[in-house]
Amino acid sequence: MEMFRTLDIRGLSFFKAFQLASDEFRRIKKNGILELIVDKKKNFTEDFSKWAKSQGCKISDIEDDHRMVRLFIRKGSRVVKA
Repeated sequence: MEMFRTLDIRGLSFFKAFQLASDEFRRIKKNGILELIVDKKKNFTEDFSKWAKSQGCKISDIEDDHRMVRLFIRKGSRVVKA
């Protein structure tokens, strides 16, 4: 298991992006961070923020620039099984 992973989901549909993010999130240790890079046009930030909260995690940072949005999700000590 790793403490930090980056996943670039630009250009993917929400469902494919969600599936990949869920798989990567399982590989993160407790208190680790998953960085998601999403399209500016297809901004899934709010959807992934809600998902993270439902999993007992939190958004540690959001970086928004003219090309992309970087979303950092910190895995909590209490993770809800999906």
